[in-house]
Amino acid sequence: MRERMIEVSRMVAATPETVFGFLVRPDNHHLLDTSGMVQGSADHVTLTELGQVFTMNMHNAFKGDHTVENHVVVFEPHRAIGWAPASPGDPPAGHVWLWRMAPAGSGSLVTHVYDWRKFTHLDMIDKLPVIGPDGLQESLDRLALAVSG
Repeated sequence: MRERMIEVSRMVAATPETVFGFLVRPDNHHLLDTSGMVQGSADHVTLTELGQVFTMNMHNAFKGDHTVENHVVVFEPHRAIGWAPASPGDPPAGHVWLWRMAPAGSGSLVTHVYDWRKFTHLDMIDKLPVIGPDGLQESLDRLALAVSG
């Protein structure tokens, strides 16, 4: 974690199309959250393109109830999707949540990445990572359960 990035992978018994289809719906994201902060989607959109912004309702001890605007910074259908959180009206803070998927046998190899190498809010850097490797792996396990039927 010294390089300020965590990456975990696992096999998932679902196609990349199924995994991607789950992740493009922010209404599903609270199911993957292991931090307890994601309360749900505020705008109930489906992600369709690079540059799109979606809003999530959040809660944590530091900020209480608040919203986060997530900017889609990676959008490769059935291959990868990622977003960079920001305070409403501000540019992204420099951390990214990324999901990559590749066909593997009858399912997919899915990789989940949390990257805060470019995080710009130095007064909050000591609060990162939001979740560690175990939490990231659990999030990936929750995805596998959700899409494997």
